[in-house]
Amino acid sequence: MAVTTTDWSDPVSCPFCGDDLASPGAGFVDHIHENEACEDEFTFWRENVSGDVAGEWSG
Repeated sequence: MAVTTTDWSDPVSCPFCGDDLASPGAGFVDHIHENEACEDEFTFWRENVSGDVAGEWSG
C-alpha cells in the first residue's frame, strides 16, 4: 500500500490505495469490502483510534 496516509484530504479517493470512490460514504464502505488490503488497513486504523472515540462509533 503505497498511498497510506493519516491525512485524508480527498474524500472521493481511498486514503489507503488512492483508488477513486463512487462516493465518500457508502462508496468507501463498498470499496473496503471489495478490497481486502484496504479493509485490513481500515481495521488497523480503526483499532488505533477506537480508544479516542468514547462510546464507540455513532451512526
